[in-house]
Amino acid sequence: MSKIKVATVAMGVTFNKEDNLKKYLAFIEQAALQEVDLIVFPEQSLQGYLKNLFALDRDNVTYQYEQAETVPEGPSVQTVIQAAARYNMHVVFGMTERERGKPHVLYNSAVLVGPEGYIGTYRKVHQPGDEVHVYYPGKDFPVFDTSLGKIGMLICYDKMFPESTRELTLKGAELLIMPTAWPLEEVGADPKTDANGFSYDLLDRVRALENQCWFISSDMSGIHGDHDFYGHSRIVAPTGETLAECGYEEGMAVVEIDVMGEIVRSRMSLNVLKDRHAQHYTALKGLETQVSPPRATIPLSTKQKLSTTLVLNE
Repeated sequence: MSKIKVATVAMGVTFNKEDNLKKYLAFIEQAALQEVDLIVFPEQSLQGYLKNLFALDRDNVTYQYEQAETVPEGPSVQTVIQAAARYNMHVVFGMTERERGKPHVLYNSAVLVGPEGYIGTYRKVHQPGDEVHVYYPGKDFPVFDTSLGKIGMLICYDKMFPESTRELTLKGAELLIMPTAWPLEEVGADPKTDANGFSYDLLDRVRALENQCWFISSDMSGIHGDHDFYGHSRIVAPTGETLAECGYEEGMAVVEIDVMGEIVRSRMSLNVLKDRHAQHYTALKGLETQVSPPRATIPLSTKQKLSTTLVLNE
């Protein structure tokens, strides 16, 4: 399959898993009426995100532990799997995942399911702010081969690191899918001029263009906890062109795309993967991981008084 219809959702989220799940199902039904093949929901949109990214909220941590589910056995996950089968649709959604057999281990995860059932999970690698106190980090960037194309997932802060999407692209990903909870700088800020919104827009397009792959983002919308989320979920072509997007308000953007056709066309004149010179990127390969400190200029008399545990670079 080359041409597929894709939907991405800007979603208002609550700290009520049942309500969020009902909203999933309503959007999936709406997408089915438009014969959508793939729908994407935001980061942590099943249980709700952290109340405040920059302050530890113990009540919210307790909530995350109580509402976390294992994958794919969790009851909410099973409900989404059943909906995907019913409507012959692929679904990506963000959630708090509990590791099977380890109830104390939580992950900020993106789950991919399809008409055939559960396909795979990505666990967020890069964690900003208070996420480090709640979730364990993921360890890899898997790519999943589906009937729609090869799908690689990342979550929110991951897109600040170009290595994340390049890793997925080098593994063969054609659709880069990013659930996110990306807030405005402050509650009530103007989405049209907000600096965080500018970064969000720029990174979506750059990550698509620099990898010549599709980039699909899905952000929360409106007030949730102590944050005001940007929305603007979108579908970006391998050329960096935005083909469809939501605004700040909750909604769904839908567009038909030619997955491989557009990738091939974007790489016909300039092929960034072919033109790479990976053999020269020694730091990225871990061969040069430290910058040498400046030479020490401590007077000899002072050197003799220093502890012998101090090693000077001479």
